[in-house]
Amino acid sequence: MVVVVIIGILATLAYASLIDIIFTSRAKETAQTMRTFAERALSESKRMNKTVTIKINNNKMEYSPNPEGTPITTEPLGNGYRREEIAPDCATPMTTLVSFNSGADSQLKIGISGIAKEDNPAQNEGYFAACDAKGYCGAAVKVKSKNSFVACIKKPKSNWEAL
Repeated sequence: MVVVVIIGILATLAYASLIDIIFTSRAKETAQTMRTFAERALSESKRMNKTVTIKINNNKMEYSPNPEGTPITTEPLGNGYRREEIAPDCATPMTTLVSFNSGADSQLKIGISGIAKEDNPAQNEGYFAACDAKGYCGAAVKVKSKNSFVACIKKPKSNWEAL
């Protein structure tokens, strides 16, 4: 009987660790998806020589030639992830970050395209973020003064960490 109880306790501990690994992996996948999608959208904008709007619409990222236009491309986020207005602090001080979730426009410039808040071009330091119901979050944060993004994750009751 003691052996069965010990096996039960060990199985419970192993299950809890496995669940954390699974949810962390989903957060990492979501963060990387957002990072690569945002960078790809900026590249496509430059290639097409058009301004595009990038946003998270419910549980998918999309970019379109204008805010109300039909999306050119969409990318689903991780299973159960929805857009969230939680500011990550993993790459840039939070005082300069704005949420790009509801829409950010590419900015056509000489060289690489930039990105800025849809309704305020001066706000060009921001992030895309999404979380699941358990509190695991993924984000793509624009690197200050560069046109690339850093992927970050957050577990429940912990700080943001860059990948």
